[in-house]
Amino acid sequence: QPGLAMYEYVEDDGRYDDPEDGDGSFDDRIATTGLHGFSGRPYVPPASSADGSGPSFGDNMESHFVVPRRLRDKPYELIEAANDWHYAMMNDLPRNEFYRSALRQLITPESFVLEIGAGSGLLSIIAASLGARRVVAIEANMHLANVARQIIHANGYGDRIHIINKMSTDVSPEELAQYGGRPTLLLSEILGTLLLGESALHYVADARRRLLGPGGAVVPPRGAQFATLVESFDIASITSVKSWEGISLDYFNSLQDTTSMVFTKQYGFRFSSAAYTELAPRTPVLAIDFSADEVGVWGGESRTTLRATRAGTVHAVMASWEVYAGEADALCMATHPDATLGNFPRDMQWGQGLQLIEDTSVDGAKPVPFVVQEGELLTLVTRYSVDGVTLQFELLRGASSEE
Repeated sequence: QPGLAMYEYVEDDGRYDDPEDGDGSFDDRIATTGLHGFSGRPYVPPASSADGSGPSFGDNMESHFVVPRRLRDKPYELIEAANDWHYAMMNDLPRNEFYRSALRQLITPESFVLEIGAGSGLLSIIAASLGARRVVAIEANMHLANVARQIIHANGYGDRIHIINKMSTDVSPEELAQYGGRPTLLLSEILGTLLLGESALHYVADARRRLLGPGGAVVPPRGAQFATLVESFDIASITSVKSWEGISLDYFNSLQDTTSMVFTKQYGFRFSSAAYTELAPRTPVLAIDFSADEVGVWGGESRTTLRATRAGTVHAVMASWEVYAGEADALCMATHPDATLGNFPRDMQWGQGLQLIEDTSVDGAKPVPFVVQEGELLTLVTRYSVDGVTLQFELLRGASSEE
């Protein structure tokens, strides 16, 4: 689907090597830690060096269409990703300030900063501007790495920021040693619409174990995935149907997908622009310590007891996240609609996740709406994919016996 390449998970199409060949690669490290088959293989960014050669932007266009020379040889997936979310990401000003504030509290003249997933190089430039003596920025895509080099040189940091064009999982400690020892700070922003949607923990944990120096800091250090039960007749109007002019269309709801997590960008709207009511408090369903947790921390399933704060129909569960930094997590970056209301770029690069809800205790040809009463106890079941990249919700009546 156009615009969704950055979230695709590919089971195995040659992007990954043989985990049993013993060449010391990332696949081998997953295999030897007993995580293969449980944690799944991580997301690979579009048009990365591990992705092989794909069609160029020019080749993907009809021959009689005009394509500027500057775009013709670029990978199609790179141009798609850059125009889909990179511009929005760089123009998310509170995001940039979150990272600057977090780095300002940690960087000293002796800091050696390692960024993974550098993209445009903006965060590396922020780190250098705050006085870090050395910054190494790892970027998997060759073309994006070249763009980052141009931006870094144009801003006068070519002597302090060095680009490595590889997947971070393919970089060795010896490669970094030539830049002045072991990094003292690991920096990343590889977050998706879901907190782990771009396999952030896979890559951060790997770099933290192999590349970061003893006692090194991680930015951001912590994050949490949240879920909110929502009633929204605006959402219902684009995901279900009843009738028109006395013509019953209700049976069409037999096709309604209440299984998949869908992003608001796929629906083509900002959640903050829809009329909705929260029927229970926003609740964390997964907490991640990027400075300590290992891949697989999400397990297979979790259960959380909620109490409905008002009566209504639970049309969907909305998924959003927060990441934290600073003393006592004083710095927070979030994707809840109330946090993105005045931030159009954030909704256009991340937005929120939505999963439609039905009452699964009632089996039938059509989904049965999940109607709740004020004060009713409910159990929210959260199931994670083996790779942690996506998740699924189920809502049950009554309190969870596992809490």
